[in-house]
Amino acid sequence: MYYFYIAGRALALFFPRKLAYSLAGLLATCQFFLSKKDRDVVIGNLSPIIKNRRQREICARKVFVNFAYYLVDFFRYDKLNTAFIKKYVRISGINNLEEALLAKKGAIAVTAHLGNYELAGAVTSLTGHRVNAVALSHKNKRINNFFNEQRSVAGVNVVSASVAIKKCFSLLKKGELVAFLGDRIFSGSGIAVDMFSRKTLLPRGPAFFALKTGAAIMPAFFVRENKYFYHLVFEKPIDTKTFNTEEAVVKEYSAVLEKYIGKHPEQWYLFTPYWL
Repeated sequence: MYYFYIAGRALALFFPRKLAYSLAGLLATCQFFLSKKDRDVVIGNLSPIIKNRRQREICARKVFVNFAYYLVDFFRYDKLNTAFIKKYVRISGINNLEEALLAKKGAIAVTAHLGNYELAGAVTSLTGHRVNAVALSHKNKRINNFFNEQRSVAGVNVVSASVAIKKCFSLLKKGELVAFLGDRIFSGSGIAVDMFSRKTLLPRGPAFFALKTGAAIMPAFFVRENKYFYHLVFEKPIDTKTFNTEEAVVKEYSAVLEKYIGKHPEQWYLFTPYWL
């Protein structure tokens, strides 16, 4: 897989973005039809959101293609600059982020495996707001280094999930922004919530840090508006001072996750079974 990523980055940088999209979309379509296991998992994950079987299959195919587009833009970080943002990214609610940071307690961005979550951090960083992203380390050291090097190109500081507790406390104490993927647990215990009338587990990390530090939780999403353009949205912060338990905080932001995933299911990239 390491050499796949190396080759993918080389091709994405060599070809114009539109041509790279076309090639990636073709490969993703082949993967959709050839990988029954992945296809069935994605269709199953979409089942509470899209009731019609045929529509689920169509949406699942779009998931594969949009994920390929996501990789192209991730691979092209060497070409990412303010001109790209001005042309291809519409930003809403940046004042919500800035107001949350004014409290000097830091802010906790919670997003999902939706749209282009990697590019969200990169674009936010390039707008002048330092981003610290909590990320699960890849088992393969070379792949892990590849991903972290790509993130660092855009100024995103990676916080390994294995050392996140101490580091996140330090960053929030400095008043910085810490970003989490809030729609999936990868280690440890989670908190059960209802989404789309089904049970799933969400990570407790964002709620834990918010309650301990007083930092506001900022739901943020970076969704594809059409093939080549994006919309970065910072929702209104969740004031965690009004909550007493991690469960209550997670339930509050899970409703926002559900809203965005429900609006953009064709951009929700989870290739392992999601529902309990």
